[in-house]
Amino acid sequence: MSLQYGKVMKNMWQSPGGKTDGEPSIEAALRELEEETGLVAKSEDLKFLINDLNYNCDVYTLKVHPNTELDLMKSDKNGEWEKFSFKAYERMVREGRTTPTYTTCIELILHRIKPESQPPKRKATKQP
Repeated sequence: MSLQYGKVMKNMWQSPGGKTDGEPSIEAALRELEEETGLVAKSEDLKFLINDLNYNCDVYTLKVHPNTELDLMKSDKNGEWEKFSFKAYERMVREGRTTPTYTTCIELILHRIKPESQPPKRKATKQP
C-alpha cells in the first residue's frame, strides 16, 4: 500500500505548497516542503506531476518513508498530518474534501501517481 500525506487547512485536505519567491517552481516546492514539514529533500527526490493551469500551480510528488514523523510547523494554520492510502486519497478528492487543484486535476494526478500494476506471473510448465 502506498501512502499519501495530507494536512487539514480551512477544513480541506492539502499537501505542502505556496507561492514562488521568483525561484523555479521545484526550488519553491523544496522550500515550502521544508517550511511546512521540516523535511529536507533534493530536486531529484521530487517528481513533477502536473501544472494546474487554473492556478498556475505545479504539483510534485515525493516518496516519504511510512515511518517518517511530520512536524506540525504552523499549528495556528494547520491541523494534524495524517497518512492514508491512494484509494482513500481518491475518495477524499471525489467527495470534494481537498483543495481545488486535486479536484480539477484528479484524473491526471492519479494517472501519474498510481502504482503500476504488475502483470500476472506466468507459471513455468515442463515441455514433454
